[in-house]
Amino acid sequence: MNHTLGVGRALITAGLAAILMLVGACASTPPAPESALDAARVAISNAEKADAGRFAGAELGEAREKLALADTATRAENMVVAERLARESQVQAELATARTAAAKAASVNEEMGRGADALAEEMQRAGEPK
Repeated sequence: MNHTLGVGRALITAGLAAILMLVGACASTPPAPESALDAARVAISNAEKADAGRFAGAELGEAREKLALADTATRAENMVVAERLARESQVQAELATARTAAAKAASVNEEMGRGADALAEEMQRAGEPK
């Protein structure tokens, strides 16, 4: 009977150890940073729609590169790094969008300046005696 109790205790101890190992393994890998990855993808898409490839190509390229690295880190189950890279990607894409908007605004401003100059010349010519 003592032998049976010893085997039972060993099985219970082994079972508890296995459960603890499973719980520990699940707890050690945080979930994939899906919301950060999705936010980065949306920010890149918005930058592309704003024509950032033309006005802020370096920033947009860096955003794409960081997103690819984040995807790689996710597949390697390095979720902390994946989330950091995804957030950096989002920031780079948003920077590309902002620089694109600034470049477009500067272009409009230049065009308006040329238009104002042309109008001033026309007004000056119209005021000259013929």
